[in-house]
Amino acid sequence: MCRHQKDKNMKLGNLKSEAQAFLNKYKDKDPAAYAAAQEAVGGLLILDGFVGIDNPFGGKKRAGIFGTLIGVAVGVVFVLAPTFFGNLSGINKMTATTNATVVSVGQPQVSTSSSANSTHTSSSCSATVRYSVNGKQYVQTSSVSSSSMCSYTPGGVVQINYNPNNPGQWASDVKTIHTILKLFFWAGLVVVLSSLVTFFIRLFSIIFGWKLLKNGRSLAKTLPPGTDLTTAIDQIKQEFKTSLFGFGGNPITSAMQNPLATAVAAVEGQPPVSLPPTQVTTPQDTTQTQPQDNQTPPPTVG
Repeated sequence: MCRHQKDKNMKLGNLKSEAQAFLNKYKDKDPAAYAAAQEAVGGLLILDGFVGIDNPFGGKKRAGIFGTLIGVAVGVVFVLAPTFFGNLSGINKMTATTNATVVSVGQPQVSTSSSANSTHTSSSCSATVRYSVNGKQYVQTSSVSSSSMCSYTPGGVVQINYNPNNPGQWASDVKTIHTILKLFFWAGLVVVLSSLVTFFIRLFSIIFGWKLLKNGRSLAKTLPPGTDLTTAIDQIKQEFKTSLFGFGGNPITSAMQNPLATAVAAVEGQPPVSLPPTQVTTPQDTTQTQPQDNQTPPPTVG
């Protein structure tokens, strides 16, 4: 499973069950190994919960709890933007319609947006129209510019929306604008909900990680004096990141080092246990000259 899919599928139940399954292989082996594993796993879960663990794919990071709060804030902005824009432009109150005659069309305003693979250029125009409401004639410029107004021609007749309480405010394509604003709203709502779900996952990770770290430190205090679990903790962290998050481990290092054996060796006061590195065999030179028994020895200097 690729790293991105694994991160998306990391739910509350999966996080706890996979972490617990990882710890179980240390639980019945040795108290030192289990203490080191609890401290290693707990520390990583706390780190991942707060700021996210580095993801080497594309230079991105898993969103920590602070990142989820930023996501919620951005989503709220998207949710509120339609209402703010609608009230600011007056579009929300433009409920009446009438026909108007185009007086003039403003110069196009060009805007450019770039994406990873292309550059998109769009233009919008404002227009001035003449229309009558309740026997009173208005000559007004549109409250909102749009791309459709660029196709208007002076003297043409178009349908507009205006504010019954303030007939001088008008706009065209109000239905299209409302549709776009709704897309902003729903996109923002999706961002808020997904960020909240991730927030609770990260919060659970911090709480669960703190409990493991606390239990591991309590168990470590019962070990013989002088027991050093630092090396074992570091190696178990690498193994856990590779096992649960799908990255962070070096396959060569993981194959040569044994975190469980390191923890046991730490209790016994022995050096860390490592498997021997892979030996690389090089072909020997079969043309090497063999020594001869009848070779004349070098002269002795008197």
